[in-house]
Amino acid sequence: MKMFKKGGRLIVKQIFVLFVGISVFFSTCFIYQKTHGREEAVYHIHRRLQNGEPSGYGERTASGNNDTRMESTVSNQHEKDIKISVTLPSRGKTERLSKRKQIKNASRLSLYKERKVQISSTCRKYGLGKFPLQGDSEEEDPHGYRAMGDSYPWPPEKSLMYQESWHLLYCWIHKVASSSWSTVFFNLKGKDVPPSRLHEAAQQFSIPSSKLPGAISNSLVFTIVRHPFERLVSAYRDKFEFSKKYAYIYTKYASKILGLKTPAEAERARRPTFSEFADYLLRVPVQQFNDHWVPYWLHCHVCEMEYDIIGKMETIEDDMEF
Repeated sequence: MKMFKKGGRLIVKQIFVLFVGISVFFSTCFIYQKTHGREEAVYHIHRRLQNGEPSGYGERTASGNNDTRMESTVSNQHEKDIKISVTLPSRGKTERLSKRKQIKNASRLSLYKERKVQISSTCRKYGLGKFPLQGDSEEEDPHGYRAMGDSYPWPPEKSLMYQESWHLLYCWIHKVASSSWSTVFFNLKGKDVPPSRLHEAAQQFSIPSSKLPGAISNSLVFTIVRHPFERLVSAYRDKFEFSKKYAYIYTKYASKILGLKTPAEAERARRPTFSEFADYLLRVPVQQFNDHWVPYWLHCHVCEMEYDIIGKMETIEDDMEF
């Protein structure tokens, strides 16, 4: 009888231990699934964006006073915002960095506004684009700028590259980091294009004139410029000093610069000097300029379109960070 009682108590203990073990197992599985799913959601929001992936799919919300990362809920609809920062350092450090960055961004923003004011005032002064001359000077055009603008055959959309997913509208300018920006646009599309094919970007990301007004309203409109004389020197060295003599631009324009009868003669003749190149630009109408040295204001239609950002090659790192 005693043996039976002891055996019964042993069985009860074993059943109890088994029950506790099963409870702990299922509790552990439930906690793991819940935390693992949350970790996956947080990782999805805080991961770095990959090539070709547009921003604006996540809706960020801060939670908790001591959190060092932002919690998020994923939106099913594509948001129109163009912002990317997803992971923050510790709270105190974040506030200090944020304050410094706000001051720097405010300074850059003020600079961009000054550039826009300078452009609009110059366009208004000479009656260019959407800024007609006023008063007695309405018919005057002593520098020929209005004649240049009226006769320039290049429509605005021909100079623009459009990334609709990323809300970017960029006026490319040869010899001003245009190849670098072509690479960026291809990467945002998820394409790795060799340097020999970067010239295809202008066609790949072209925008029809019918979509241009909407694109201007919904995009960051920007371009990058550099000192005009430096650009001319860069164009000369690339297309005439170091270029192959059988290259298209060399044969077409070297013959005109040197006063030769046919482009074929340029391959056998000496290379033009920079002074001869500059003299050529002064004596031919702007309509005959190649897009490697056509003036910025004509190529990007700055008196007809309003740009959000006018960056400079000399400060391109700060411009891109902004």
